[in-house]
Amino acid sequence: GRFKARIDEKAGSIAYELSYHGLEGDVLQAHIHFGQRSVNGGVSVFLCQTASNPDPTGLAPACPTSGPVSGVLQAANVIGPATQGIAATEFAALVAAIRGGVAYVNVHSTAFPAGEVRGQLRDD
Repeated sequence: GRFKARIDEKAGSIAYELSYHGLEGDVLQAHIHFGQRSVNGGVSVFLCQTASNPDPTGLAPACPTSGPVSGVLQAANVIGPATQGIAATEFAALVAAIRGGVAYVNVHSTAFPAGEVRGQLRDD
């Protein structure tokens, strides 16, 4: 898998492209989670959704079987995790988590519902 994103704090947006290939199961969904390396965390935003695992905001694009998916994240995309201190629509908190190294991308599949592809985000 590969994930690239560009944060534009002035515009309040994150443009991203996620790509994955060769998964062992069918894709269920993909998210950015709030959690440090080797620690599971709650979902902050959906990167893509499926009919069986819809984005509660309805804003995420559909997950492809394989290949790239892209979109733009804004405050309306942020769903939390409130239990970890990020409330819905708190875009600045999501950006702080990414820049602080405590966010990761996770692609979930039928073979690995907890996540088949995971990568910690870093701000380069």
